[in-house]
Amino acid sequence: HSQTPTWFFRNGFNGSGSFVSQSTMDARLEFYIKSVMGHVYSGQYGSVVVYWDVANGIMHTSNSGWEAVYGNNKTNATYVKKAFNYAYDVLEQYKLTDKVKLFYNDYNTYMVVNDEIKLVNYINQGKKVCA
Repeated sequence: HSQTPTWFFRNGFNGSGSFVSQSTMDARLEFYIKSVMGHVYSGQYGSVVVYWDVANGIMHTSNSGWEAVYGNNKTNATYVKKAFNYAYDVLEQYKLTDKVKLFYNDYNTYMVVNDEIKLVNYINQGKKVCA
């Protein structure tokens, strides 16, 4: 999450460009997740990947490209929910929903445990996609 390069959030993938819209970022996020997971599961060793760390470090990040595009609502972070749904779509495509788990990961969770719970509950609204 915090390791995503600045240019990923900018127009023209240019680090000095303006930030993209949420819809553009949604498309980039979907393309990235579905491309990486699809590559893994269509390859020779896809069967060994049974856990995915879909998002991590949301609660302790500030001034990120994610916040610049989506705002600073950590417990209802729409991009995190979308990331889990995109990942779950891939699991459905490959018929792996019973074999593969998607996780939210963070550090120092004891400091913000109630916010962590709110975020995971938000991610799972409608359909349980986060283990």
